[in-house]
Amino acid sequence: MTQTYAYCTSITLSKEHLKECYEQSVAVDITIMHYKRAIISLLFGLCLLMFNLVSEYLAFFVITLGVLEVFGTRYQKIWWLWRQMMAKSYKSKVTILVNEVGINNRSKHVDQTIQWVSMTAIEKTELGLIIRHPKGVSYLCNSCLDYTAIGYIVNRGNVEVRGSRLEVKVKAVRAAG
Repeated sequence: MTQTYAYCTSITLSKEHLKECYEQSVAVDITIMHYKRAIISLLFGLCLLMFNLVSEYLAFFVITLGVLEVFGTRYQKIWWLWRQMMAKSYKSKVTILVNEVGINNRSKHVDQTIQWVSMTAIEKTELGLIIRHPKGVSYLCNSCLDYTAIGYIVNRGNVEVRGSRLEVKVKAVRAAG
């Protein structure tokens, strides 16, 4: 009789946890291209204002949207953290279950299972694992998992499943060390 692996733990979504999630899973690269929408909005609003194409109120509204877009781009981390802290799931308890099926996140607001076959990549960062799948990107911090669970997730990620037209590559990028 074979044994099946199962690991269960729970965490509370705190500000520190959300901050770690953002810092580990979002690549922040602020270049001029990130400000493209803001620049276009500002220029469009200025053109509307200079050529009197519409009322001044509408032109100033478009300019204000451009200014807000500049601040939203510049303070992207703070804006993301604030939105997460305003969500109903903030400070709620999340139960994480790692088993033969996949990784299940369950709280009173969400019940999501990421199956092993649907994962496209597993990346190991300094503080956790980034799991890419068709529905998006998920982050698991190492502090809520034990070494056997981390090893199990990474080992399951090394499996390649190939079919006639279906090819799912799941790879683990190990941290240099």
